[in-house]
Amino acid sequence: MWFTAGLLMAGAVVGNAVLIGQMSGREPVLVLARDVAWGQPVSGDDVKTVDLPVEVGAFAVREVAQAGIVGQVAGRNLHAGDLLAPDDLAAQAVPGPGQWVLGLRLEPGRYPARGLAPNDPIAVHPAPDEGVSSGSGTQQSGQEFPARVVHVSPPDADGAITADVLIPESTAPAAVEAAVGGAQVSLLGPPQK
Repeated sequence: MWFTAGLLMAGAVVGNAVLIGQMSGREPVLVLARDVAWGQPVSGDDVKTVDLPVEVGAFAVREVAQAGIVGQVAGRNLHAGDLLAPDDLAAQAVPGPGQWVLGLRLEPGRYPARGLAPNDPIAVHPAPDEGVSSGSGTQQSGQEFPARVVHVSPPDADGAITADVLIPESTAPAAVEAAVGGAQVSLLGPPQK
């Protein structure tokens, strides 16, 4: 009996020594406290501190750098509970130089059924002009242009959404035409290599 108690005490002492040794190899790093959409500024309330092993902390933003990340923007969609890595942040606000953010009201059936999310690459196809037809009898529409989703509103009573999209300034005429006359949006895949 005394022998068993002695073994248990020795095991506890060794276990505590290992735990203390592991804790001394930890450091405070930043983890997302809540979701932050691509292009949105990161605030101090968006992150929290957790202690992780030094090996894991090498890939994360350390707590001492928290003041420097406030005001930077999310370089991708950031999710609550994820480690905050330096590559997750960008200094450039959205829109940047030579860019516009334009709102497009999209009727049901004119955007993918899965919906749109911030940072989605899309192609915007201006709706055909119902009052103008070409010699072949088909309706003409404006020029298609690429864009990136910044923000999406919840559906309204008619099921329509408003998508704020980031566009290059050079596509502004086609984008304004799509905003005024309606548009169809296609979700794009990753670029081909």
